[in-house]
Amino acid sequence: MKKIGKEILKIVITVILFYYLFKNKVPLSEVIQNIKNINLLYFITIIAFLLLYYFIFSLRWRFLLKAQKIDISLLRSNLYILVSFFFNNFLPSGLGMDFVRSAYAGGKENFEKALGASIMERILGMTGMMLIGIIAILSWKRDFAKLYIYFGLILLILFVYYLLTSLKLSWLKEKLLSIKFLNLGDSIREFYRAFKIYKSKRKTIVAGIGYSILIQLIVILINYFIAKGLSIPIPIFALLAYIPIITVISLIPITINGLGIREAAYVFFFSSLNIAESEAFSISLVFFLTSVIASCAGGIVFLFLKKPEKR
Repeated sequence: MKKIGKEILKIVITVILFYYLFKNKVPLSEVIQNIKNINLLYFITIIAFLLLYYFIFSLRWRFLLKAQKIDISLLRSNLYILVSFFFNNFLPSGLGMDFVRSAYAGGKENFEKALGASIMERILGMTGMMLIGIIAILSWKRDFAKLYIYFGLILLILFVYYLLTSLKLSWLKEKLLSIKFLNLGDSIREFYRAFKIYKSKRKTIVAGIGYSILIQLIVILINYFIAKGLSIPIPIFALLAYIPIITVISLIPITINGLGIREAAYVFFFSSLNIAESEAFSISLVFFLTSVIASCAGGIVFLFLKKPEKR
């Protein structure tokens, strides 16, 4: 019942955010018109790049699994990733993509190891995003007052990791791990376990960051093609700087699949480039809709894929 209540709360927050955006910021008719006018060739290109994104994603995950002596074929890795993205887009967050793919790859015996690989993949993904954003900030000659959150986030992550691994204050560690708000305690615990598993595998981590940078560049390219398809002029450095931080913000688990909070972030950041709010909103919505369409391939795969062992 508690989980159902949380999902209902997420739906309510999502609806409130969309209501606020449509009532005060973004005319719905303009968004609909923008999406209707998207160039078909760019739309097909976006779907193709999303499938490429899933493929590179599966390469990184398979690489991390191998470091834990879990060896699955590239085909199976790709199929499991497609299914997990389908679950992520269409089912409640409690069934999370990390648990779905870990159940397929690890089974009963190696589920914990597979889950550790999945959590580490998220950590490396965030690291890749931050690196791209910081490089863009240092290269692009603009006022970055809105982007100081990058450095704050990096410092916070490093500080929490230091507390968990270096300090002898066990009571403080337990306090951090018992935080109930937004399930932060559980998230910190899983991240900590992943760090413990991979802390001696430096080459694996470096290679994983390389994969992550490539994956995030593909996400930025997808947003670039969406903007081109909607005939919205956005400098590539703006996408390099803003998309990583928007992605991090959309991971805050207060809405369904980041809906509402992601769109608000697009409007907030891209409005500083004199991009119309309806255009920024349209980019975000097209990104979500095309992601859902591409992930439907995972639903088809799921129908024919052997189900994982129950645990």
